[in-house]
Amino acid sequence: MSSENLPETQGPWSRELVKEIAMDIGKEVVSHIEIMYPAAIAATPGTFKTSVRNTVYNQIMAAIAVNDAGEIAARLKERKRARTKLTTAYRKMRSASPVDDPNCSGSV
Repeated sequence: MSSENLPETQGPWSRELVKEIAMDIGKEVVSHIEIMYPAAIAATPGTFKTSVRNTVYNQIMAAIAVNDAGEIAARLKERKRARTKLTTAYRKMRSASPVDDPNCSGSV
């Protein structure tokens, strides 16, 4: 959506405007990763940039769907807990060698 097609609003932002902002932020995050960490981009599949962009977009859109202050606080707390749990699990998986896994024979 180009700037001339954006709806004009008074008061609260339209959902379409927020979608444009969320997508722009997602694209900016991808651009930052490309500029600051080119080796990371080179080491990832072609879908990486789209995945990052869409994850940022989806999280922003999910965040604006919550309006109550209590719900917002609960969502932020749950997001932090889930992020910590997932990060810990992935770090553990990546640090374990196949030989350390009793369910893995070590052969491919």
